[in-house]
Amino acid sequence: MAHRFICTDRVHFSDTDMAGIVHFANFFRYMERVEHAFFRSLGFSIVDPPEHGEERVGWPRVHASCDYMAPLHFEEEFECELLVEEVRHKVLRHIIRFWKSDGVLAAEGRITAACVRRDPATGKMKAVEIPQRFRDKIEAAPHELLKRPEKK
Repeated sequence: MAHRFICTDRVHFSDTDMAGIVHFANFFRYMERVEHAFFRSLGFSIVDPPEHGEERVGWPRVHASCDYMAPLHFEEEFECELLVEEVRHKVLRHIIRFWKSDGVLAAEGRITAACVRRDPATGKMKAVEIPQRFRDKIEAAPHELLKRPEKK
């Protein structure tokens, strides 16, 4: 079962502000990219295709936040670390950390995503239990991994 996913990314020019550092809003794009990559690593997609007659689910965000510690600059490579913080009946919570190449924590974000299904009668989304196919592959990370690391 998976509770951690790591990938590497690079700051693109379009991610930066006039000072050449990543604009704060782009960390939310990075968080979404690493979340999608995590799902792909498990054989899923954030857009759940119907398979074997199972009903499709979606994952809208009900919370997103980010704390910033050190800037990322144009052309800088960084590591994205996703940790599954909690698996509830209808909700997944992730911590996403952005590590500079020298090991400094640049930012730490959180995403809470609800598992939803479209009600065929009303067309509205409704929170539902996370299907077993996801529960079989996703678990919460050990507590010691979830603690924010000390500053270098």
